[in-house]
Amino acid sequence: MISIVSRCQYQMWRARRRIVCRPVLSILLMLLILYVIAALVVAAYEEVGLGSALLRIFPAFFGEVGFIESPFVAVQVFVLIGLLASITFLAVVTGKITSVLVESLRRGGSMARKVNFSGHTIICGWNYQGERVIRELLSADVKKHHGIVIVHDCEERPVQDERVECIPGDPSQDANLIRAGVRRAKSVIVLTDLSKGANRADAEALMVVLAVESLNREVHTCVQVMNSANRCHLERAHADEIVCLDQMGGCLVVASALEHGVSHVVSELLTFDCGSEFYRYDSYISDELVGKEFAEAAGILAQRRMILIAVETDYSEELRRQLSKDVLHVLPESNRAVLTNPQSKYEIHQGDALFVIAESEPAKL
Repeated sequence: MISIVSRCQYQMWRARRRIVCRPVLSILLMLLILYVIAALVVAAYEEVGLGSALLRIFPAFFGEVGFIESPFVAVQVFVLIGLLASITFLAVVTGKITSVLVESLRRGGSMARKVNFSGHTIICGWNYQGERVIRELLSADVKKHHGIVIVHDCEERPVQDERVECIPGDPSQDANLIRAGVRRAKSVIVLTDLSKGANRADAEALMVVLAVESLNREVHTCVQVMNSANRCHLERAHADEIVCLDQMGGCLVVASALEHGVSHVVSELLTFDCGSEFYRYDSYISDELVGKEFAEAAGILAQRRMILIAVETDYSEELRRQLSKDVLHVLPESNRAVLTNPQSKYEIHQGDALFVIAESEPAKL
C-alpha cells in the first residue's frame, strides 16, 4: 500500500507535470499573478482599495488608454510607450498561444519537444500492444515516477495519459532519441510494426536498436521481432533482450495444450496490477542466503512467501564446467549468465542477482 507521503509526492509530481506539459496554462497563470501583484502595488502606493486598483490598471492591461490624472507631459509620453509595449506583448503572446493551441488540436493533444527525465523508459514505435505495455509500466512504476516517453512517427498522441510524454518523429533518428532523453534512460522498448511484413518490420526494429545502442550502450534494450530467424541480427546490434513473437506465442500454446493452465499462470505473473509477479533483486544479499546452495536459499525465501526461480552471476568457463548439466543463458555485453532452477549444486554469492516470484518488489533479501 502506498503511504500518505508517497501519495503526496505523487500528487505534487502530477501537478508539476501538468504545468510542464501545458505551457499555455502556465503562461495564463503567470499573467494572472502579475496582474494581481500590479493591483496590490497600485493599492499600496495610491492608498486605494484593491477593487479600485484593479479598475485603474484594467484598461492598460488590455491595451486601452485609461484616464491619466497627471499634468506632466513626460508621464503621458511614458504611459503611451507603455501602452504600445503592452499591445506588442499581448500580440506576441496571443500569436504564440494560438499557434500552440492549433498545433495541439491538430495532433490530438500535447506533444513534447524534449523531455528532461532520467532513469525513465522509452517506447520506440507503436502497435496494438502499446496501450497494454503503457498500462503495465504505469502499474509497475507507480512508486518510482521515472517517466515514460513514446517516440513514434505519428500525427496524434497514441495515449492520452498525462504521465506519458510523446515525441513525434522516426525513432531510428538520433535527434528524436536525444529529445526523448535516451542518454539518461534506463530502458528502451522497441515495438515492432505488426502491419508490415515480418522481415521489413524486423529490419526497422534493427535500425532503431542500432541508433539507440550507438547513443547509449548502457541502456537496456528490449525488442520485439516477428521472425525468430532475425534474432541473430539483433544480437549483433547488442540488443539486451529479444522477444520473438512467433517463438514465444507458439511455445506458450504448446505448453498450455500439454500442461493445462500454464497460460493462466504466465498471464498472472506478467501482470503488475494484481497477484504475484517476476522481480529481479540485485542489491545487497543477506548473510542468511550467501553461501547457501540454491535449493536451501529457495527454502528460506519460501518461508517469506517468495519463490526463487533463477540466478544471474558472473560468467566463466569454470562455471560452465561446474553447471554442465544445466542451461546457461550468457549475457555477453556484461559477461554475466542467467541460470534457471539449477539441477547442479550452485551456491549463492554476494553480487548475484536473484529472480523471484513475489506479490510485491522485495526491499531486501
